[in-house]
Amino acid sequence: MFTRYLKAAALAAVALAATLAPLSHAQTPVGKPLQVIRLADQPSAEVSYAVVWAADALGYFAEEGIRIERKTYANGPAGLLEFANGSVDAAMAAIAPFMQFAASGGDFKMVISLTKGNSALVGLKKYNSYADLNGKKVGVPGLGTTHDAVLSYVEQSQNLKYQRVMGKITDIAVMLDKGEIDAYIGWEPASAMAIAQNPEKLHYISQLPPIKNVESLEMIVQTKLAKEKPELVTGYVRAIRRGIEYVKNNPKEKVAEIIVKKMGDPKMLALVTTALDSVILTEPRIDMPSVRILMQTIAKQGKIPAERAKDVDGWMAQYIDYSFLDRAEKSLGLAK
Repeated sequence: MFTRYLKAAALAAVALAATLAPLSHAQTPVGKPLQVIRLADQPSAEVSYAVVWAADALGYFAEEGIRIERKTYANGPAGLLEFANGSVDAAMAAIAPFMQFAASGGDFKMVISLTKGNSALVGLKKYNSYADLNGKKVGVPGLGTTHDAVLSYVEQSQNLKYQRVMGKITDIAVMLDKGEIDAYIGWEPASAMAIAQNPEKLHYISQLPPIKNVESLEMIVQTKLAKEKPELVTGYVRAIRRGIEYVKNNPKEKVAEIIVKKMGDPKMLALVTTALDSVILTEPRIDMPSVRILMQTIAKQGKIPAERAKDVDGWMAQYIDYSFLDRAEKSLGLAK
């Protein structure tokens, strides 16, 4: 089941990436025009983006006059290539690829944080810590991902060294199942799915990464869209913010029910419920202490210029735009 799901996710990613369409108006069955937002995400990441899919399933986007057109790419950096050429209007990915994109001249507005945590370490049951994997083969879903940054932070802070094996999330999970790697660090629900495929052999070595409240995923939008259609972006952020409130105020089992419907497989309910413990979904603003650590880490890797890590807050301030979130929270009575 797991392998079939992963293959289907990979095929869907290719198909979706090939069907790019311009920002337009679509007609609902009742004839009401909806503005389409083309949104980049990654395969097997429904848990990671639970607040967005909850907003979609509960009709919050529709109430804002928005229809999401989902575009699935292998990982965050791949989606950013499409964002850069204007093929998508918004992208949800991780802080490390976003800021590497910024360092290379990318332009965007980061409007809300979606997820913290989301770097579960899954591996053979004989391993029980990052230290146990010293010198071993660890799968990573691509250079430039936050997962790679978290792994580098562990190496730098604990004086460890891993044999990195790069690959798509859909591939490295299968490699772990086959015994070709010893562990992998990845997002959810792909991590929980790998364990479910072989529970006698695999387990969570560490379900949450060793950086407190570590910033993981955010939503960015095109700067042009933010300038030309601020009301649309505010409505878009408001819908997501409502999704966060739903997750905050409901049992995770109810959130899991929404996610498995998005995945199209109700048999995944128990698995997804477990996977929700790998993510923090209720804090809509960027966690700057963890971002400073991540930026310093990727600067040491040579992925961003060293000077960017000297004033992380000032650099991030050039891209974070909370004005849409502030207006959304005020309209929802959530402003502090």
